[in-house]
Amino acid sequence: MGMFYKFMGGSDEDLIEVFDNAVVKGSVKFTSAASFNDPFEFAFRSVVPEREAYEAWHRTYRPEVTAEQREHGWEALTGKQADWNSGLVPRVTMLERLYVLCLARRWDIHLIWSHYASAHHGFAIRYKPEIVTALAALPDFEMCGDVVYGEAVPDLRWFSEPPEDIVRPVLLTKSLDWAYEAEHRVVLTGPPGKGALFHTVDPELIAGVILGARVPEALVEKALALRKARPDFTIEELGAVRDSYTLTIHQIEDNVRRMRGFL
Repeated sequence: MGMFYKFMGGSDEDLIEVFDNAVVKGSVKFTSAASFNDPFEFAFRSVVPEREAYEAWHRTYRPEVTAEQREHGWEALTGKQADWNSGLVPRVTMLERLYVLCLARRWDIHLIWSHYASAHHGFAIRYKPEIVTALAALPDFEMCGDVVYGEAVPDLRWFSEPPEDIVRPVLLTKSLDWAYEAEHRVVLTGPPGKGALFHTVDPELIAGVILGARVPEALVEKALALRKARPDFTIEELGAVRDSYTLTIHQIEDNVRRMRGFL
């Protein structure tokens, strides 16, 4: 498993505080699903099982549910309010209660630097592979995994798998238009109404940073100061092959500055 990348943006002034919180202190932000920039995420096609499969699922995973309760649940899935109960209500609940950390598997994508790193003024955090294990230990952890991209929304197949796996395709599927992100997603559950949840991880899980091609000098100095305290902390800057669109990175030295890679 390779590195994971989180792209950070903001104004030149705000980026110093962003660096302090996210890199120096290890703060991690999980954004509310309700505030994602794509409002069509977490869409699905509801698929209702046969009655026997419904009953068998309860015998296996929820034997404490009474016959009366199962009958009520079946009516909710198949009755006059089925679209409401198995479509709209679950999606609204997910949007209200899910909080997501979006990591990238790649650092060398032009669109990501332009959109998420404030037109190259920002930076990318390089998380070590162990970050996934650390986040999975959080008390409100729901699931994590690589995102699958497609042209059709996933099926939500009610009562077809273990409870923790039923919604997995919904949480880890996005439109094919987003495939360039190569996203790895970490999902938490939390109280509705919050814009984000914040947790702290060991800063040692951060291997280093990649600075954008327009990064302010104050941010470079901030990163260099951290490397003095952590000699293993890597600081790289984005560039490109002069006659190509291929992105490259190079190490930043304490007293050496290269000509910007886009010139």
